[in-house]
Amino acid sequence: MVKVWALAKTTLREMLREKVFMIVVVIAGGLLALSFLLGALSFDEQRKILTDFGFLAIQTAMLGISLFLGSYLISKEIEKQTCLLILSRPITRGQFILGKMGGILALNTLVMGALAVLLFALLKLWNNSEQWLSFIQICLSLWFESAVLLGIVIGLSLIVRPVLALAGGIMFFILGHSLEDLTFFANKSQEQTFIDVVKFLHWVSPNFYRMNWKSAYFLENGLPSDGILWMLSHMTGWLLLLILISQFLFKRKDIV
Repeated sequence: MVKVWALAKTTLREMLREKVFMIVVVIAGGLLALSFLLGALSFDEQRKILTDFGFLAIQTAMLGISLFLGSYLISKEIEKQTCLLILSRPITRGQFILGKMGGILALNTLVMGALAVLLFALLKLWNNSEQWLSFIQICLSLWFESAVLLGIVIGLSLIVRPVLALAGGIMFFILGHSLEDLTFFANKSQEQTFIDVVKFLHWVSPNFYRMNWKSAYFLENGLPSDGILWMLSHMTGWLLLLILISQFLFKRKDIV
């Protein structure tokens, strides 16, 4: 674990210097500023607009980091042959994948923490302790979403080109948020082939729709307890599976 942690810290420092990271932070900051301005225009809806746009800013920042930095993370190491230097030391390929993913996840955690503190202050939640737990749970759901998508794009980048891995990550994001709608339309159509395809998609794609809690409604009314347990088990299972798949693919990849 010491080697993995050291590699994760090195990756974190490298990612902080990436232009993509700065662009993502600027976009997220812009969304937060926009939410504040729009809220000022409509006093009655101010809190709702600020909440919705604020969580959207956090989600956008973490998705941008996971998708854009994650899809090029391993391929860049292979192209520059820097991974050979690292792997010449007593570190396994599995530990290499863990360290690289850990660095991106640490960056996402830092970004989420900074934006969450800013949003917390803008919403003045220190005066409403009842919503603290809901706020943390919503942020956690966004973190899990970005972590699973990171695992997807890293796994894909070990099979196809980074740009295709990026496209695949976006596709899984859209699919994961559309599963419930697809299930509804499949049941309405009563077409067995359509129903079977949708059932198959439920097995091969994480379900992000059930974690779509980034709104003022859930902040004010709380999240369902069974939904939290489902999120922890479902997303943790997907993340562990994707890590194992990425390690398996990297161990069999020719990097010379």
